[in-house]
Amino acid sequence: MEKINLYVSRWKPHTPIDFEVVRKQSTKSTPMRSYYFAAVVKVYGEYLGYDADEILLLHKQLKIVFFQVQPDKKGVHRNRDIPSVFGNESELPIETKTKFLEWVIRCASKDGCYIEPSES
Repeated sequence: MEKINLYVSRWKPHTPIDFEVVRKQSTKSTPMRSYYFAAVVKVYGEYLGYDADEILLLHKQLKIVFFQVQPDKKGVHRNRDIPSVFGNESELPIETKTKFLEWVIRCASKDGCYIEPSES
């Protein structure tokens, strides 16, 4: 209530205000995203010798290979050219996300890394 009173105090007294109180909902992670980052790319990265802070680098490299992203004229892969797979802003269809996930699991398998299957 203190935050509401502070916010409402900006207007003149008796100003009619409509507001709705809703519980904040986390939309940060989907089950596929959770499984991918916790059980797939983390395990695969550790198997390949990546440190914990390098896992996102492996993820980026996997996306570059899967989506066949070409480097720019200087030989650099720009983030704007690499599609987001599991991010909230991702516009990829679920079929593409599933294919990417299965492809990474197959790559890990070819390298001799076992990935626990998803429970769902």
